[in-house]
Amino acid sequence: MCNYLLGGKDNYAADRESAERALRSCPVVPRLVQANRGFLDHAAALLAGEVGVRQFVDVGCGLPAAENLGDLVRRADPACRVAYVDNDPMVLTHARALLAVDAGMGAFAGDVRDPAALLADPGLRRLVDFSEPVAVFLLGVLDFLADEDDPAGIVAALAAGLAPGSHVVISHAERSPELDPVSGPCEGVDTPFRPRSADEIARICASLRPLGPYPARLPGPAPLPDPRPLPLIGCVGRVQG
Repeated sequence: MCNYLLGGKDNYAADRESAERALRSCPVVPRLVQANRGFLDHAAALLAGEVGVRQFVDVGCGLPAAENLGDLVRRADPACRVAYVDNDPMVLTHARALLAVDAGMGAFAGDVRDPAALLADPGLRRLVDFSEPVAVFLLGVLDFLADEDDPAGIVAALAAGLAPGSHVVISHAERSPELDPVSGPCEGVDTPFRPRSADEIARICASLRPLGPYPARLPGPAPLPDPRPLPLIGCVGRVQG
């Protein structure tokens, strides 16, 4: 769905139908998707450039739209290694076809609800050296988890499996009347959308040492940001220890 809303061509009829339903009931959705994309650009540049991370794992990557994480971080260093993780077989088939000729990138099956299994994947571990710093991206992922899935525990478990100097990047929709029409179960969407309060999102990020002002509400999409605050919170956090 995000691929379609960002103007991408790699999407399916079900994605387009779900996106159009969301647009009709919740006009803020395109700005939210664009702001999330802007946060990806910012965090990739920060971590690959200023911080100097050279290994990246994009969990819940979805279908690519415009430049993906690998394109962004390789501006800083073409040797960056990037792993894409998703639990959708169609996404994985598409990603593997795109990445087949690049030994520094790979696509792997994994579910964020089982962080131990995700990090233990043999193919992932052949590509990514987890004894060295890694940046794990969880953009628009945790707001599709139930409270019973324990998103804070998932972030803590992922962080515990990373080397010192690693980082975790999170974006999460904030509970807001604007998002009520698309919150909870939605037709055509397998996993309900669950925005959370700012305090709940802060607790999800509590196992990390935030960089800069994070967690923080994200600005509207460039080049002409809408002055209204967006119900979207981002965090770039360093693994503690």
